[in-house]
Amino acid sequence: MFQNKLAALKTGCARLLRDTGAAVLPTFAVAVIPVFAMVGAAVDYSGAYNIRAKMQAALDAAVLAGARNDTASWIDTATNTFNGSFRPANGMTATTSFRLNADGTFSGTASASFTTSFLGIVGAHHINLTTSATSMVAPTSPGGQYCLLALNLTAQPAVQVGGNGQITITAPNCVMQVNSKASVAVDLSGNAAINTTDNCYVGGVRTVGNSSVSPPPDAVCKTLPDPFVNYPKPTVTCDPALQNYSLSGNVTKTLNPGTYCGGMNFSGNVNVTFAPGLYIIQDGVIQESGGTFTGNGVTFFLTGSGAGIAMSGQANWHLVASSTGPFPGFVIFLDPSGPTGLAAATSQLSGQSELYFEGVVYLPKQLAKITGTAEAFAPSPWTSFIADTLQIDGNGSFVINNDTSLTSVPIPVGLQMRTGGRLWLTQ
Repeated sequence: MFQNKLAALKTGCARLLRDTGAAVLPTFAVAVIPVFAMVGAAVDYSGAYNIRAKMQAALDAAVLAGARNDTASWIDTATNTFNGSFRPANGMTATTSFRLNADGTFSGTASASFTTSFLGIVGAHHINLTTSATSMVAPTSPGGQYCLLALNLTAQPAVQVGGNGQITITAPNCVMQVNSKASVAVDLSGNAAINTTDNCYVGGVRTVGNSSVSPPPDAVCKTLPDPFVNYPKPTVTCDPALQNYSLSGNVTKTLNPGTYCGGMNFSGNVNVTFAPGLYIIQDGVIQESGGTFTGNGVTFFLTGSGAGIAMSGQANWHLVASSTGPFPGFVIFLDPSGPTGLAAATSQLSGQSELYFEGVVYLPKQLAKITGTAEAFAPSPWTSFIADTLQIDGNGSFVINNDTSLTSVPIPVGLQMRTGGRLWLTQ
């Protein structure tokens, strides 16, 4: 239609020039340019507005479909919905991007280039179009939480429990979620046991010897997207005074928040208190072979080459997460691909007397190993543990007795159950 109008306008101008003669050509040329530009701009911007409206409608439908899907493949669902909805007559294509945000919302952007019909005469050949949309699924009420989450989609197994290892979750509305679609996503042997309130395993279960799983896994279970994959991360600047920090012997020490490049190494019968705040560990591990460690209102952010935790010996840890700051609700937050390299492949908790972590322990793309006689999380009123895969051996045990009424630590939205919750556009 635009091309027909352009051709008609050009024909009319040519006829006018022939009828009036060459004497008026300079005057006409000067006068017609702004008129032509204004008419052309109106036509082109009207066409661009219509295309943008179609793109916005398609993007709204896409983020709603992705949020409704709420699985690890939600981006594929959103992309397919957009491509199926946005089909302008001129064959234009758009570029999309989708992300799961730290506040639990699903957002998307779309961009395209509209080719002008008239404005090209004055050098404006394209109009760039952009749209954005955000949707959210409200947490269900009464709400449950994901207390133990193995993120890996294909690992065989993603959760392995052997020997006398135990996973015990007695908290109500507390889900053990295993994303792996493998035929043996959860593997138990020896006297191992999993006893929880709700087991959601996407793949299969194998039990050998006297091992057992209770209750039986849900008949239908969908993968859960990593709720914190796009969580904003702080800028890291090393403090030379805290480089390769170590403490040993029969020492009592209070540490302050800061950036500890090269990691933390504790040995002997140390007694460490962590003052409230954010502890950034870059290019190293938190490593100990004994001692006592306490902290209220603390978060450990691990990033860079070889980042992880390596806890052993007869140590006691009692950490309560920050309620404010950049990581409210997190005790440990691992950045798997930090600014200076990849995190370690494994974090290990072994031989411990007690691990009390009140808040989220987030170890994406790592194998978390609990071995020896380590007992993790049992006394805490609220804990959520997230890793790529999990392995428990020996007499290691993982116990969650959550009672969220007893904690002031905020529960991140991404861990709250949303299945069946109300869906709406927030932007």
